[in-house]
Amino acid sequence: MRNYDFAAIISVISGNEIIADGINKNALTAPEVFPSGGEPVTTSQAIARFFRKDHDKVVNRIENRCCSAEFLTRNFRRVKFEHKGRVLRAYEVTKDGFVFLTMGFTGKKAAAFKEAYIAQFNRMANWIAERCEAKAEMRSMGDAMKGYIERTGDTQHGHAYNNECTFIARLVLGMHPPVWAKKNGIPSKKVRDHMTADQLALLAYLESRNCALLDMDMPTPERKERLSELAQRWLARRLGEREHA
Repeated sequence: MRNYDFAAIISVISGNEIIADGINKNALTAPEVFPSGGEPVTTSQAIARFFRKDHDKVVNRIENRCCSAEFLTRNFRRVKFEHKGRVLRAYEVTKDGFVFLTMGFTGKKAAAFKEAYIAQFNRMANWIAERCEAKAEMRSMGDAMKGYIERTGDTQHGHAYNNECTFIARLVLGMHPPVWAKKNGIPSKKVRDHMTADQLALLAYLESRNCALLDMDMPTPERKERLSELAQRWLARRLGEREHA
């Protein structure tokens, strides 16, 4: 097996991404987009902050847009928030809603801001897809591990599945998951929810390949060696893709 600098190339999938070309990144925070109901959304407050507009005016713009009731219901979900003891209305906004809402935001700066926001929506959509794939592969690996234990008796003192998940996560993160969580200031049980899309893609890939190795009843030491090799090859391939992009 070729020897890779594992610690060096793992940074390929763990770094922050720039938000858009042509924007002063020191003066602008990244657009706030997050998963809700299985899709990427933002909020009317986030839009107001990002475009430096009054939030009440953004809400009024949403509620007075000339769109169908169906489009309004689908793309603008009313929520409430507290501010200085007052309960105020706001909206969760889908990508389609954002595009519709900001059509009237004109000018070179507004165009750059919209480009940054749309790019963030696309990245979040990709992240959600990778997270769903990793969840599905994790369930499949659980089934494969159950069959492996029944056939081989390799229970690892009752910790076989947890040990397997931890080992694969270490390959993805480059360190023990609780250490990574502490380093990044997140709860140890929320590690997967804070992985990048690339990290989730590698995670799903390794879980998928591990299902086949478990079905072959490959002993744990050999399986770990094979998974380590597969992870390094995947990372090296991704690094090559980035260098030639």
